[in-house]
Amino acid sequence: MSLNMDAGSLPKRCRVSSYLLLALSSFPTVVNMQDSPLVIECFNFTSNGKHDLIGKVQKSLTDLEKLHFSEQGENLFLPTAVGHKILKSKLFVEKFSESVQHTFLDYIAGGCELNFMVAIDFTASNGNPRLPDSLHYIDPSGRPNAYQRAILEVGGVLQFYDSDRRFPAWGFGARPIDGPVSHCFNLNGSSNHCEVEGVQGIMMAYTSALPNVSLAGPTLFGPVINSAAVIASQSLANGGQKYFVLLIITDGVITDLQETRDALVKASDLPLSILIIGVGGADFKDMEVLDADKGERLESSTGRVASRDIVQFVPLRDVQSRHLTPFDI
Repeated sequence: MSLNMDAGSLPKRCRVSSYLLLALSSFPTVVNMQDSPLVIECFNFTSNGKHDLIGKVQKSLTDLEKLHFSEQGENLFLPTAVGHKILKSKLFVEKFSESVQHTFLDYIAGGCELNFMVAIDFTASNGNPRLPDSLHYIDPSGRPNAYQRAILEVGGVLQFYDSDRRFPAWGFGARPIDGPVSHCFNLNGSSNHCEVEGVQGIMMAYTSALPNVSLAGPTLFGPVINSAAVIASQSLANGGQKYFVLLIITDGVITDLQETRDALVKASDLPLSILIIGVGGADFKDMEVLDADKGERLESSTGRVASRDIVQFVPLRDVQSRHLTPFDI
């Protein structure tokens, strides 16, 4: 379930600051526990992430619904050494709605089919594709490079869960012939459609794209995540029973970290998961920040917290050392 409270529309008498971050620090994990207590903390939002606690209230979903219909406010309180201090400031529930937040397993158990998408990093940090030390070097002997191995490892598993095996495939961070740098271009070279046929179609589009683009930069994830989110959103709006998995293969540090956070938080309500595979020996600390496995969900630049963790980061060496399944995503 999710609770939506519009802090921006609160009456002036209860606005403590111009920005409020509402964080549910205690939330029931079992559906329909309407009377389980929620601790709602109100913070003064600051752009550096060090938000100041204004006050808190503890109410159940049932209590909050009553506050909404009664149009009454609830006094905030601050914890003290001997209990808590009641404040004059009040929290008003201007809007109240409940919705179900599905997990990946919910989608699969409900009969959704997987749809695979891929985005490949064509930035200059990969090295000149014509030279053997490049991560994009195509070996005449047929030995796959790091990007090809990632496509085969992940796509080889997920393709069997995709009924039509038509995969959207993009590149980013390159300059197509006679064009500006693109941070999301169709890998097949088409200006009209982004899909290719099967994993071999991805491999063919990838090798065909290499001589037709100039590796450039910077490394931006936001545009490809937004493109994947549009497809997932359109499918959801049309009643499609599909769950989308976007594979991003990259060699290094991203430049648009905050824009990527914003895109991920916005996409967290969609039937979409993102698997980032790191190739090469670059510093992948930022990727670990995007992967909220340690329990801290991503927060956008406006203070919105992701409804769920949709990112999994894995170095290529780890993918090759274990048997990958869709449930690793």
